[in-house]
Amino acid sequence: MHNLLRYIRMNKSKLIKVALIVAFLIIILQVLNYISGNKNNIEFSNDSSNIQKETNGTIKSDKSAVSGTKVSESVIKEVGNIINTFVDYCNSEEIDKAYELLSQECKDILYNNLDSFRETYYNRIFNNRNRTYTIENWTGNTYMVKFTEDLLSTGKAINNSSYTDYITIIDENGEKKLNINSLIGIKEINKEKTENDIKVKVLNSKKYMEYEEYEIEVTNYTNSTILLDTLSDSKGIYIKDNKDNRHYAYKNELSKEDMKVFSKNSKKFKIKFDNPYITGRNIKTLCISNIVLNYVEENYGASFKAKVSVDI
Repeated sequence: MHNLLRYIRMNKSKLIKVALIVAFLIIILQVLNYISGNKNNIEFSNDSSNIQKETNGTIKSDKSAVSGTKVSESVIKEVGNIINTFVDYCNSEEIDKAYELLSQECKDILYNNLDSFRETYYNRIFNNRNRTYTIENWTGNTYMVKFTEDLLSTGKAINNSSYTDYITIIDENGEKKLNINSLIGIKEINKEKTENDIKVKVLNSKKYMEYEEYEIEVTNYTNSTILLDTLSDSKGIYIKDNKDNRHYAYKNELSKEDMKVFSKNSKKFKIKFDNPYITGRNIKTLCISNIVLNYVEENYGASFKAKVSVDI
């Protein structure tokens, strides 16, 4: 200990110089680290901005997400243009111009006027907020569009701010138009079948991404009330596709009162079926297989049952 103190007294000036040099080097190292960290942060921020700009409104892939089928470059460009225009109008709050890009069938089925479109679509997704978005072919002419909050315009992330829509491109009078909100399209059918004095006419079908809705008209020529289905199980009303797969009605949206058709009367029904959209799947038959004839409220279980199948 004595020798150490003696050494320090004899080399005091040298030790001070060494300490100053070490301190200086430490300060220089910290400054360099600070500059390097800020540089990395700036580069990351710029990269994020570039990524957002590069993916905003572009087609993510030239292949269908479902089938893997390649989409031609000309189709990608055309689809990108009309969807980009639609979203740009919404981002710019030019709601009337966005509305005019919708197909007539989309207007008739979902948004019969501009106010309806504004309240139930624009306000839900945009609502005076800019959206960034990506486009990906799902299947056929249907594209998955993912909307997210534009972080560059808001400066912050908002929880639950993303939304996915399926938009279908259709030809209408020589122009490309949009079916939005997962509407694929409407098909006029007008096919009918009469069995046991009961006529079932299938008027049309409306196809969405997750289900299909059929409008039918039932005419009861018998002398008593009929009940189209007891709703006691899930298999009495169904549609059958080209591979003989059955897709059953959403009976939770029906009631027994809905199912009654009085003698010598006609009644229209809208019935949804579990039939997610897949290109190439065609429905060939609509079947109502558990019709109660001579319906009596108290004892319909013992009544005669009838079936009507309509080829569509």
